[in-house]
Amino acid sequence: MPRINSHLKEENFNFRVPADLKAAFQQATEATDRPAAQVIRDFMRAYVNEHTQPEPGYDTWLRRQIQEAIDDTRPTIPHDTVMQHTQAAIERIINK
Repeated sequence: MPRINSHLKEENFNFRVPADLKAAFQQATEATDRPAAQVIRDFMRAYVNEHTQPEPGYDTWLRRQIQEAIDDTRPTIPHDTVMQHTQAAIERIINK
C-alpha cells in the first residue's frame, strides 16, 4: 500500500558560515524561542516570494480588476456603514 503523506519531501541543505555568525544567530533564535532551522526556512520562503515573478497574465488580470473598480459608477458605501452591517451579521451568527 502506498504511503500517504501530506508533507512534501524535505532535504538537507548544508552551507558554511563563519563561526561567530553561527553563534550569534543561534543566540538570537534561542532568545526568541524559535528553532534556527525554522527561521532559515522562513527567510528562504520570503526570499523566493520576493524574487519570483507572478504567473503570466496575473498582472494583467489584477490591473483589469483594479481599473474596473475605479470605473465602477455605482455609489460607494461608507466604511462605517459596511462595518455596522458586518458586525450585525457576526452577531446574528453568534446568537443563533
